[in-house]
Amino acid sequence: MATDEKADFVDVGPTNILTLLRMRRVIDPEMGPALEMELRDEVVNPFKSLHGGLMATLIECAGARRAMSTGGSERILPSDMNIRFLTTVKVGPARAVTKVLRKGRRAIVVQCDVLDVGNDRTLVASATISYTLLDSPTPDAPA
Repeated sequence: MATDEKADFVDVGPTNILTLLRMRRVIDPEMGPALEMELRDEVVNPFKSLHGGLMATLIECAGARRAMSTGGSERILPSDMNIRFLTTVKVGPARAVTKVLRKGRRAIVVQCDVLDVGNDRTLVASATISYTLLDSPTPDAPA
């Protein structure tokens, strides 16, 4: 991790998946708030790259963080996720950067890209995730 980036481990309790996977919040110099995970023996596959299922977890956690921030509520549910795995994380850390593609009254669509920071910020995966806002107003019934 570059020295100009602020990082802190996500601490939401000792048994929470984010804590157990040792994800950390960072500020990406190009994209702003991001979520990052180091390559460690516990999270790599037999080829020594980040396990695809754990990359999907990193993507969903980063996307949820952006959706909660944008929607102003923690009451969200993912309704659809499409991931394109482009290559592997070879050096690490894996960094999930996000942006909102659409915000409606009842849904938010987030794009999440995963970068291999130690390998010249190579794009390794790209995903779109749709979140349902549970606190959204219901439309008025027709008259």
